[in-house]
Amino acid sequence: MHPFILFGIIAIAAATISTIINSITSRRRQLENLKSSFGKSPEGEAGLQLESIARYAQYIQKYSPSQQRVDQITWNDLDMDKVFARINTCQTSVGEEYLYNNLHHLPLNGETLTKRENLIQFFASNPDTRLKVQHLLVSRVGKEDYNGLTALMSATGIIGLKHKHIFTILALLPLLMSAVTIINLPIGIIGVILSFAINMIVHYRMKNRVEIEIPSIKYLTSILKCCKSLLKIKEMNHLPIMGEISRLHKMLKSIQRKIPTMSSMAGDILGSSFEYINILFLNDIRHYNKFMGIIKERSEEFRALYQALGEIDLSIAVLGFRLSLDAYSLPEFYNEQPLIFEEIAHPLIPNPVTNTGTIKNDSLLTGSNASGKSTFIRALAINSILAQTINTCAAKSFRTRFSLILTSMVVRDDISAGDSYFIVEIKSLKRVLDMVKKYPCTCFIDEILRGTNTIERIAASASVLAYLHKQDALCIAASHDIELTYILKNQYDNYHFREQVTGDGIVFDYKLKDGPSTTRNAIKLLSFMDFPEDIISQAEELAEEYAVYSGDRFSHFCQKRLSRKGQGNESDN
Repeated sequence: MHPFILFGIIAIAAATISTIINSITSRRRQLENLKSSFGKSPEGEAGLQLESIARYAQYIQKYSPSQQRVDQITWNDLDMDKVFARINTCQTSVGEEYLYNNLHHLPLNGETLTKRENLIQFFASNPDTRLKVQHLLVSRVGKEDYNGLTALMSATGIIGLKHKHIFTILALLPLLMSAVTIINLPIGIIGVILSFAINMIVHYRMKNRVEIEIPSIKYLTSILKCCKSLLKIKEMNHLPIMGEISRLHKMLKSIQRKIPTMSSMAGDILGSSFEYINILFLNDIRHYNKFMGIIKERSEEFRALYQALGEIDLSIAVLGFRLSLDAYSLPEFYNEQPLIFEEIAHPLIPNPVTNTGTIKNDSLLTGSNASGKSTFIRALAINSILAQTINTCAAKSFRTRFSLILTSMVVRDDISAGDSYFIVEIKSLKRVLDMVKKYPCTCFIDEILRGTNTIERIAASASVLAYLHKQDALCIAASHDIELTYILKNQYDNYHFREQVTGDGIVFDYKLKDGPSTTRNAIKLLSFMDFPEDIISQAEELAEEYAVYSGDRFSHFCQKRLSRKGQGNESDN
């Protein structure tokens, strides 16, 4: 054998062996990483393209407006992007897009949660299968930001090339001209050259249009291949979701035969004879049109397959989230308003202080600055959402009903709309008042109407809260205005958080306590921060005067007015 030939064979063999070894090493490394990171808190929002991830949720909101959803104000109030990042260990863009949407969707019953829980429990009981599935998801599909799948799910997002019959005629033209060479060789050759030139011009003109969809086509192809591999996992054959994937895959697998080769779209178009043929017969352009046609025809099946794969990825991520918490529980749902919770925690706070209690009625939370009111109602609100969306609570136990979760908390001036702090705040409250007339709601309000003066704030706050008390809503409001506890004592239960003053400063235990707050600490905090003594003494005198001559009298007046109005309404009924 010639030395050059032998050297070539050795080089090819060495390259093949190296590729196989690298593949095995890479797979082993991926499996070890998946195994070691499971059940641990992810890194957070760093690197997440939330604009891309949110596109599926925006699509669902647009095309399924009847769904009961967490609105954007509530989402922002509760820092739900951070909560999403805390849960998100999905291995695919499909999974994280699907998870992001599901954290917005509040179902009317527990049917979806029951199906999801069965899948979660399967993966909990079969860690080896779970690891195998995770590896398939990350290696076959992975993450591709701005992958274009959401556009493909919408009929408006599927746009084929116009005049598709002309492309078919142009593809047949080289064959026709080749046949002409039998009759007249010169004319036939000229015809073949002209047809190639025409098709090359058409190819280049259409190339940019086709290339736009290449990422989404590639990603869809990877999903189909991954589903085919998932169907080979025997341990999962009995799962209902796998039966659904099998049915959908059979209906969609014909798409793979129509996928553009894409070879002429990446690299040197004149680099191989195959690419010449591709251009000569307009293969990519004709396949693109057929592909888009099938996607449009099978868009419903495509959405269902997307959701099924997303459900698998989501279920594994939820299982990992549960294991990463200090404590978790599956919520109990019933048809009554009260929230019953044991050792509830805020999922974003490491080593959190937990609280246990039962909120039977609309309730006011009062207490000093930094005592834990805001964190507590956020913990309640977030866990109420997680209970209804991923069947998981950061608590030892949690009992609630299915309801729309609404908040009015973090208010900022809206410079773009020209709205002041107070205008933004009353718009936020108005949408709460509108929604409680349509759905059973659980409302969480932090520092109601803080953007206006004391007298009007207390009067308006008492009126808004009294109105909410009459609706099918459980309202939990935190406020510094202790006057509200007196005004609304016949409508709202009272709870508070309290501090302890020691020689070293103010100490908070962050524990929920019965009854209204009887302490204030703003002036004490000024003192501990070494403000001038003149400021401290004058503030104490003014506070004492206000409590005697303004606060108590005004509270008593408002309470009497509300009581009279309530009695009048009852007599009218």
